[in-house]
Amino acid sequence: MKAAHSLPLLATCLLALAACTPANVKPGASVPTAIKAGQSWVVTRPIIAAQVLDTCSRDSPARQPDGISGYWAPSRAQIDALESRLQQLQPTIAEPTRSGRQYVGFIAGGRQLIYINAFTLPDHDKTNPAREAVRVCDGGAAFWGAVYDPQTGSFSGIATNGGF
Repeated sequence: MKAAHSLPLLATCLLALAACTPANVKPGASVPTAIKAGQSWVVTRPIIAAQVLDTCSRDSPARQPDGISGYWAPSRAQIDALESRLQQLQPTIAEPTRSGRQYVGFIAGGRQLIYINAFTLPDHDKTNPAREAVRVCDGGAAFWGAVYDPQTGSFSGIATNGGF
């Protein structure tokens, strides 16, 4: 189980890693990194899905009074339809397709909905969004969530994390 990230800790780690440039790299040379922005994963394990929805600095369906009555696995076609509509989140969410995204199918009020957990992790981060919940406290607009209704093709519950 992965503990929630803390942005100050993350910033400290980034500074420490920046100081550890390999000796065989010439000053000013670029060091290749993995590109993770814009990738998406469907979370299907109920325990991980529950962790994704257990947000610490923004609202989510798990925090609503009617709650969540179950989980389901969205199809590839449903995810493709959702991703084709991500631009509808602008201007509330700047460049929504650049974020990494976890999708959780959940049932609330008898409806099958999809929760989007969006994040921007450093390239060196070892988190595996296919198997682990990405939970970040604070971090501002780089971390956001929304609910997508595959029946109507609409978004609701759009929220960003709190500030630093």
